[in-house]
Amino acid sequence: MQATRFGPRGTVEESAAARPSAAITEALGPEALALLERPPAADGFTVTRACELLLLAAFAAVPLVAIGYLLYFRDPRLVFEHHTFHEAAIAVAIAISAFITFVTWRCYRSSGEPFLRWLTLSFLGFTLVYAPHGLFTRAAHDNLWLFLLYGPLSRFVMAACLFAGLLAYGRPADHRATRDSRAFWGAWIAAFVVLDLLVAAATHALPQAMPALRLITEYGALALALLGVVAMLASRPGSPLMLLYALALAFFAQSSFAFVLARPWDHLWWLAHAISAGGFLLLGYGVLHAYHTTRSFSLVFSHDEVIDYLRAAKAHADEASERLRQLNDVLLRLAATDPLTGIANRRHFIERTEAEIARAARSGAALSLLALDLDHFKQVNDRHGHAAGDRVLERFCETIGALLRPSDVLGRVGGEEFMVLLPDTGPVDGAAIAERIRAAVAGMTSGDGLPQITTSIGLACHAIDGDTLEALLRVADDRLYRAKHRGRNAVVGPAAADRPASD
Repeated sequence: MQATRFGPRGTVEESAAARPSAAITEALGPEALALLERPPAADGFTVTRACELLLLAAFAAVPLVAIGYLLYFRDPRLVFEHHTFHEAAIAVAIAISAFITFVTWRCYRSSGEPFLRWLTLSFLGFTLVYAPHGLFTRAAHDNLWLFLLYGPLSRFVMAACLFAGLLAYGRPADHRATRDSRAFWGAWIAAFVVLDLLVAAATHALPQAMPALRLITEYGALALALLGVVAMLASRPGSPLMLLYALALAFFAQSSFAFVLARPWDHLWWLAHAISAGGFLLLGYGVLHAYHTTRSFSLVFSHDEVIDYLRAAKAHADEASERLRQLNDVLLRLAATDPLTGIANRRHFIERTEAEIARAARSGAALSLLALDLDHFKQVNDRHGHAAGDRVLERFCETIGALLRPSDVLGRVGGEEFMVLLPDTGPVDGAAIAERIRAAVAGMTSGDGLPQITTSIGLACHAIDGDTLEALLRVADDRLYRAKHRGRNAVVGPAAADRPASD
């Protein structure tokens, strides 16, 4: 009889220290997050766990204390025989029982849980067998057993069905046809009605056997209820509603014990009714709680299980959030870089250049922009293939990158067209950097069979050649083409900063 568990516990401790994402913080709220950040309770038998079990045991034994009190202090001559009050109490009990029967049946039809099938039968059997106990109240003086025997018999029927339900707990759900079978429920209703008729006939035909039959049914109900409590203590099902189930069985057992010791209409007899009603109300509350949540006893979770699940869900969400952040970083890098060379692509380069132009305009800092183009690169692709051309571009970027500062930005803006952003760099320093780049590219080795290449460079400077992105790009491109017309492998910049080819 293993209860269905909700989520793995092994992931909870590993993720307890994880910080919740903003979405989790907003969804759960500060109170729930405070519970989630609290370390999981220690497993094993602790002092607090022992006190918890003792309190539950004390609550379950309260009826026994009341029984002992009345046995010690009661006056056997005191009775309360009030037929109208008894009929009203039985009518209320039957009405509540009938309603709980209907709700339990609805839960069973929804979940198909075999345990709920037997729980429905227990309420149904109690309702149909207990009803004559109220109907024959006024016949108590004429035929005591006709009035009295339906009480222990209803408790025995209920205890038997409850015990059968425990044996079916955790089994696979019934098929829809079984849940909706009118023949099944009709047969049980007929069986309970036949049982009522047999009892009525027996009380007239065999009145001398009724005292023994009463004790047999009462002790049978007591034994079945106690067996159910023992079975639950041994199996420890996880659903918190099963705790109510166990407490109800304990109350039913003590109720039968009180009925064995009591006489009709004395105070212990009325106490036995109250104890039975207490167990019935506990069980009815469990059914209604199941109806309002999962409509299944085994899938209603304890506070600890919910916290464990929330911890696991939070950890999973945090891990997913971290993976999403990493993927976003990758996407941002992919969106900002050229897939072949790994340098900035045109969009990212333009964004960085606009930001640096705005900073230079505010602070008056110098800013230079280089436009580069590989000379006769089309011939490389035509003669050696595009794979060789790609390797040339990769080596070209590696060579230039080794000469730049961390604040400089190298970007690919076309097939073999590149640009270099040089923050805090004036025309003289910009021309010097451009010349170093030109010389380094011209001196690149080609030991792996790559062709020798050169580059032409155009230099534009902020404030000297313009103060907008469009102006600087236009000037840098114009000077790049002038370098091409000079014979390539050259640097062209503002006035005296021009650099002719020097190979």
